[in-house]
Amino acid sequence: MLFALLWLALVVPIHAQTLPDWQDLRVNDFAGLLTPEDAQALDTALSTLDAQTGIEGTVVTLTDRARYGGTDGLEAFATRLFDHWGVGDGTRNDGFMVLVLADDREARIELGRGYENDADILAQEIMRNTMLPALRDGRMSRGIRDGTQAVIELIARPVAAGQPLRAPERGMMDRIVPFLFGGAWLLILGAIARQLWRRNRCPQCGRRGLETRVAPLETPLPEGGHMVSHDDVTRRCPACGWSETRQRLRRQTVWYGPNGAVLRSKANPAAGGAPGFGGGSSRGGGASGRW
Repeated sequence: MLFALLWLALVVPIHAQTLPDWQDLRVNDFAGLLTPEDAQALDTALSTLDAQTGIEGTVVTLTDRARYGGTDGLEAFATRLFDHWGVGDGTRNDGFMVLVLADDREARIELGRGYENDADILAQEIMRNTMLPALRDGRMSRGIRDGTQAVIELIARPVAAGQPLRAPERGMMDRIVPFLFGGAWLLILGAIARQLWRRNRCPQCGRRGLETRVAPLETPLPEGGHMVSHDDVTRRCPACGWSETRQRLRRQTVWYGPNGAVLRSKANPAAGGAPGFGGGSSRGGGASGRW
């Protein structure tokens, strides 16, 4: 028995260890490298990209890869994690992942198999000229934010628009990137500021202090019991009496029996439940960096 256990320990691949599961479709900061402001900005930028182009991008930070069976190398681990999550549309395979491993001092831009070789060259330029300088200086959050924004603007959006990708001249990237990031960052900050200003403000009288009430929307079942897939979200202004009720899809649909016991449940992908991503895969393209 002891011999059999030792033999299994030797032959079972190390990378069979459990890969981390995603908690959010946009930003999974497991290593805690992002500031709240940069995490919000990345979530907004990636959500906007998905809404406008259908391209899924995600940011992942981990302390190291060894605990997840990543001793076979950064590139193999990034591809395996990308495929495990299924980032990107399963037909177009145009998703991307920005991965940073804090303790390993490694970073990777992993691209879906739908991208051409020119995208790999651009990813290497972004890694070399944008991400690594900031990561080496300890500006982790800034490097991740700027690197992700560069992938969005220089790779994802041109591909979505059907424009050919051309690797810029070495010096041209240094001149373009500050203006590109500056304009994009101002747009993101403006959108965040507008949302904050409008948050909890009555659209009728303009006063703040809206009251919000969330109640499950129960749909009766023929055999008894009920099903809940949505919530009724009601906002009401105590100052002028304005109110509005909207339905919000839950992460899961749950079926209850006549006695209130849970019979079964099913994830709602449209609300961010599993499987979440579009089932894309990677051929191992992209760019790696170490500092």
